[in-house]
Amino acid sequence: MKPFALIYAILFIAHLIDAFPNGNLDFSKRDNNTIVPYYYNQTIDHYDKKSGTFKQKYFVNSAFYKPGGPIFITTAGETAISVNQVKLSGISYMASLFNGLVISVEHRFYGESYPPVPDLHTKNLKTHTVEQALADFATFISNPPDVPVKIPKDSKWIFVGGSYAGSIATWMRKKYPKLVFAAWASSAPLLAKLDFFEYDLEVGHALPCHDDVAGAIKYVDSILLSGNKTAIKALKVQYGLGVLEQDRDFATAISFPVAIMVQSYFPPLSPNDIDTIPTFCGAFAKSPNKSPATLNAIYVQTFKFFLNSSKLTTDEAITRFFATSAISLAVPNDEVTYYYQSCTQFGWSTTAPRPPHQSLRPQIVNVAGFQALCNFLFPGIPSLQVKKTNHELGGNKGTFSRTVFTTGGHDPWTPLTISGSDKHTISKNSVFVIINGSHTNDLRYPSSVDSASLTAARKFVKDNLSEWLKKY
Repeated sequence: MKPFALIYAILFIAHLIDAFPNGNLDFSKRDNNTIVPYYYNQTIDHYDKKSGTFKQKYFVNSAFYKPGGPIFITTAGETAISVNQVKLSGISYMASLFNGLVISVEHRFYGESYPPVPDLHTKNLKTHTVEQALADFATFISNPPDVPVKIPKDSKWIFVGGSYAGSIATWMRKKYPKLVFAAWASSAPLLAKLDFFEYDLEVGHALPCHDDVAGAIKYVDSILLSGNKTAIKALKVQYGLGVLEQDRDFATAISFPVAIMVQSYFPPLSPNDIDTIPTFCGAFAKSPNKSPATLNAIYVQTFKFFLNSSKLTTDEAITRFFATSAISLAVPNDEVTYYYQSCTQFGWSTTAPRPPHQSLRPQIVNVAGFQALCNFLFPGIPSLQVKKTNHELGGNKGTFSRTVFTTGGHDPWTPLTISGSDKHTISKNSVFVIINGSHTNDLRYPSSVDSASLTAARKFVKDNLSEWLKKY
């Protein structure tokens, strides 16, 4: 019954990957200054100025900054900010090219930036909305702190983000054009959607062995939908997940490795590193037997490799990571607060595609399961209204100005990004699709193993920003 844990974990791990440098880098050209956290007195409720304030965490890297340079502001979105985001990322690299200041501001209700609430029950999450978050960033830009650098009033602010944070960047430029000079949005889902079955379709396009995986999942479906409790229990034990009582928790768990492998794919950093997708598919290619039971047995082995490499080897660890019953409403819990945003504003529930589409996850990973999770965690919340969200935020249609969009050709989130729609007006902005790229690849620090297309994407961003900074 924990269908959304998969997507939260994918996003969280993607942010961790993007935050760290990779490849053969020349660290002598990097700054070696110490980055320390600061805390901004942020308004709790922007519609009630008497609501008080909370401490909103931020990092600043001034190593590249020269007076007159732009301010690159970013956020980690649905997870905690990190030093690496301002020091060892594609954002800090871009700032170094423009003599820019880099600031990362934590999103409310994530990391350390929780308003003073006793727990995460529904009644305490009323100010956890994207509108409040956008107002947070607007307040920060309008009244920037003087520590550790005094920012000139006429500075040009460039909002940068990847994934949900890329959505934030887009919406900040759109809603606050006088505050945000330009935006760089990487792999940004802009369309709110409840039944996001297209995610699996995109994963299948990037996976050479998608037929084999789909065959294994069909075998799993035949058992999960049979109603035979003994057979279902045996299947869970076969996968090393016998501790999971809820069938949906099990179904979500076995969907995890393929999704994260494609979304977080990056070429090997050295000859000794594993090239994940070819290695994974190679296990199926070695077997001439394509019976459902055989395909399932192969998939079991790849899944157990994932469990072992992720140190999910005990019942306690598996329960904590996959079981709905293990979700805590104690503060802090970024998983719960992301669920809340998904349940109330965005949807983004990665579900099993229905026939005739091919599915890479069991059929019980569906909208009903997502809605059950929302009702379980947040009793009494109003039903999700994605039409309202898209009306207020614009979805992936409309007019966009001075915003450069990047996305990966194999990014499963593409259908919800600007590249997933042709019903928009591109005004003074650009879109770049990275060939064979995955999720937020361009927000990594440049590496010697970067593809030509990824390198071109960063140049594309730089050229657009350079043109706008000179012209406006």
